[in-house]
Amino acid sequence: MNSTRSLLLASITLASALTSGCYGFLPGLEGTQAPPDPPGVSVAEVRLTQMPDRRQLGAYYCAERLGRFLCGFIGDVPAESEIQFLFDLELVLTNRNPIPLPVVSALVGFTAFPETEANQTLGSVCMTFCEDPNNCAQSASSCDSDEPEIRSREDFANAAVNFLMSVAVGERNFSDLRVRTVPAGSELRFIVRLQLDPRQMITLLREATRNLIDLLRNRQIPEFVIPYRIEGSVWVSVENFGRFAASFGPYGNEWRLRDAVNN
Repeated sequence: MNSTRSLLLASITLASALTSGCYGFLPGLEGTQAPPDPPGVSVAEVRLTQMPDRRQLGAYYCAERLGRFLCGFIGDVPAESEIQFLFDLELVLTNRNPIPLPVVSALVGFTAFPETEANQTLGSVCMTFCEDPNNCAQSASSCDSDEPEIRSREDFANAAVNFLMSVAVGERNFSDLRVRTVPAGSELRFIVRLQLDPRQMITLLREATRNLIDLLRNRQIPEFVIPYRIEGSVWVSVENFGRFAASFGPYGNEWRLRDAVNN
């Protein structure tokens, strides 16, 4: 009887040890050789946060081509420095792993007028994120990859210089460069603030807007529409496994300039 009881207790102890050993891997990947899965990345929204309205841009082109005297019907002519195109790119990062994934860099490629080969312009920007955002050197190489399925800096080699810029770097708003972490088994909404070069956008819209000067001569305010495409990659870093990436897009939509700035 005692030997049977001892054998039963030994069996329970062994089963408990094996079970606790298996559960010991659940909080993370300790003791395994399998690397974590890359995060899922998708575009949730692209919000144009600052733009000229139709009258402002119409007045600019009218004064440029026809002279200010003929353009009083539209309104005041803005300075070039007052014409800004800023937008927020909101990404959703999904983490299927039992460990958190810190985001260490992101690459965004933006194409204006993607279906019009003559007028399209490509811009790209690489952003490095740091634990100390006030001491965060930006390195283009942080967006390099030798994985063929990952979009990397090389895929945007033909990008126009400074067409797409990071607001965080340009305005020295370094808090936006802080590392953000995708929690284990959860998701993170990740916003990147970007800016398009005003001079290049003014040129693009001038070329792409049909009958621009004829409409202005007839005292009509043109419609301004900006089709675009966004794509890129996000890199995370995990101790003992290094950096790995996931790509997103292409995501396409259009911006239509409004009749008034705050409509």
